[in-house]
Amino acid sequence: MAASSSSSLLRRVSSQILHRRPMLPIYSSSLDNPPFPFEAGGSSASSSLPGFSSGAVMDLMAVPKKKVSRFKKGLRNGPKALKPIPVIVRCKACGRVKLPHFFCCSGDRGSSGSADA
Repeated sequence: MAASSSSSLLRRVSSQILHRRPMLPIYSSSLDNPPFPFEAGGSSASSSLPGFSSGAVMDLMAVPKKKVSRFKKGLRNGPKALKPIPVIVRCKACGRVKLPHFFCCSGDRGSSGSADA
C-alpha cells in the first residue's frame, strides 16, 4: 500500500513540475501588462467568471478508470468471423447446387457445352 501511495504522490508532484509556467525575467516589459485581462478588470471580471477570480489555469486530464479485462477485449474483437450460409438450393434446369439468387445455366437444359456450328 505504501508503494502505491508513494507512486501516486510522485506522479502528482512530477505533473505539477512539468505544467508550471517558465519564470519571467525580472526586468521584463511584459510585467507591466497583465497576462490575463480579467485580473486588471476589478469587480466586473470577478462577477463574470466566479471560479477563476485568482487567474489560475485549471488542467483537466482524462484517465481510464481501470484496466480492461481479457473478457471485455475478447467481446470487442469477437464477432468478425464469416457467417455460414444455410440456404443452398439445386438448379431446376440442370440440378447443380447453387445459391438462391445466382444463375448457373440460364435455364438451358439441352446445351451443356460447346455448340457445333
